[in-house]
Amino acid sequence: MADSITLRFYASLQSLCEEEKRLATFYLMNTSPNRNGWAVTAKALEEALPTLLGKPLGCIPGYRVDHIHEPMQVGRWVSTSKPDGYAIATAEVTDAAAWEKMTSGEWGPVSVVIKAYKVTCSRCEADITNAPDAHVLSGEAHEVVESFVFDRVDFVSEPAYPQAGVLAIGQILGASKSKGGQPGARGESRKPVEENELEELQDIKKEVDTLKAEKETLRGKVEKLEAERREEKVQRTLEARAKARLVKDRKQEEDRLRKLGDDSLTILAEDAELLASKPGKSATQPKAKYTGEGGDFEAAVEETRLRLFGHGREKT
Repeated sequence: MADSITLRFYASLQSLCEEEKRLATFYLMNTSPNRNGWAVTAKALEEALPTLLGKPLGCIPGYRVDHIHEPMQVGRWVSTSKPDGYAIATAEVTDAAAWEKMTSGEWGPVSVVIKAYKVTCSRCEADITNAPDAHVLSGEAHEVVESFVFDRVDFVSEPAYPQAGVLAIGQILGASKSKGGQPGARGESRKPVEENELEELQDIKKEVDTLKAEKETLRGKVEKLEAERREEKVQRTLEARAKARLVKDRKQEEDRLRKLGDDSLTILAEDAELLASKPGKSATQPKAKYTGEGGDFEAAVEETRLRLFGHGREKT
């Protein structure tokens, strides 16, 4: 297999189950850029999920959390799923002490470690598997992982989304404990504590849904402002080039400018404005001279236009 690079992503514990086996379900990762500056494609995530099965769930020897080169294994992954662009996986916890720390709420967040085999730049789509490019290093872009496999998952101190993750962990653990203390309670009515916990979880879900809606609204506003800013830049460049008599076909020129990046538009506009501001100070003097006769003058103008701008006057 080709050389790979190792990346990490913080996730969080979602639920616990102690029926026959000690099982824990985790939210692992999604396809949006994470706080470490990289993201995976939906296709890459779907293809990589099967590689997690059988891989270790670990911690630092001595039951401490965070990454270490050789972690102590406390469980293994037994199932995975990918609903709506994010990954969920269930692990069988084989270590009793680790299970106690999870059920007590001391442990919860995890960090996914992957081996990436193809990484590209989100801005220019260049292959940056071996090293990040200038766009990533400057913060203008992030890494996009297009091919990877899972290596392992470790318990860590903080999840990727502290507010949502920690709230969900506490409530789910509380509900799990209440049900664990009522063996054979099928058919009985819920206790008030459980009802309160469910109501709180529903409130949290509503808050999350509201935040998502607000995020989408803001995203739309930002995209609209960016489109307006971009259009202003295109029109400014077009007008500058028209004043400098560099435009033969306005529609074609506008279409061409729309395909250029911001830096190119800025350079073209500045050059055109400079040329328009100094019409009589060209560094190269016209080779054709005006002799006083009308025909010679027009010929000289046409010759100069062809030499400077690449086209003559349009015929009507």
